[in-house]
Amino acid sequence: MTILVVVWFSIAGLRVSVHVTPDMMAYVPGYIFLIVYCRLIWRKIEIARMLIAVGQLTIVIIMGLMLSYAASTVPFPYRDAELLALDRWLGFEREAYMAFLKRHPELREVLYFAYTTIMHQTLLVCIVPLVARRLDRLQAYIIAFAFAVTATAVIASFIPAANALIYVDKAPIDLSTLPDGGHSYFPTLEGLRAGTLRIIDFGGMEGLIAFPSFHTANAILFVWALWPIRLLRLPMLVLNFLLIASTPLAGAHYIVDLIGGAAVAFASIFATSRLVREPLQSITDAPILGHVTTNPVA
Repeated sequence: MTILVVVWFSIAGLRVSVHVTPDMMAYVPGYIFLIVYCRLIWRKIEIARMLIAVGQLTIVIIMGLMLSYAASTVPFPYRDAELLALDRWLGFEREAYMAFLKRHPELREVLYFAYTTIMHQTLLVCIVPLVARRLDRLQAYIIAFAFAVTATAVIASFIPAANALIYVDKAPIDLSTLPDGGHSYFPTLEGLRAGTLRIIDFGGMEGLIAFPSFHTANAILFVWALWPIRLLRLPMLVLNFLLIASTPLAGAHYIVDLIGGAAVAFASIFATSRLVREPLQSITDAPILGHVTTNPVA
């Protein structure tokens, strides 16, 4: 992923502006010290492995964001018309969906809440495998996440789209802050496509991809990563079903974006399972919370 980012940024002429703060300068040596302390002094091998995995996941997330910026520089025509046509062919009418949610504000709040849990669930995927002594699940999630975010960026470079909020709902396209207090990434997307934005603020990076929906892909990966923990299966299924259902509202996605995101997720799970030689059907025989696996992902 790093090699792809470096090459793609070089071709597109992108640069990243990083404002180094005292906190950032303290994090890296502090992180390294914790790993060394847990591994060599405290002798807590599992904690050291977890810290290393969290560092790997952080790098993968950053590289994924950078790939989304690189993909957004490809000036192919927007495909919103085709995506909307597919939605209608599938029987989904965004106007009816939004009207239904407008009549049910409580449901809107629930969906907005579910959409914002993506970072909390990322933390959960980091912490639970340590508690359950299933660090292999975190390592497998990182591999699948890397596959999914890379595939999402590559696909989006060939099938760019604004989003349903702009194309269907006709939200303002010249403002970053929308009248209702929301935020639009469209000015950033347009700047990247037009070549007027080539210096990226590291602290202000955000997701820019409409199709396929990475929120959908990640929701499926969350459920898969923690599926062996039986106590979490139902809560994760419910929460991530709501997260996926929220993406047309909170993420301004088309329904076909969700289908694309699901396809990316399942392809990534399949590739990861083959890579680590762990059959997909093994999740049906998953251990309960606290059982120690003897097949860590290496």
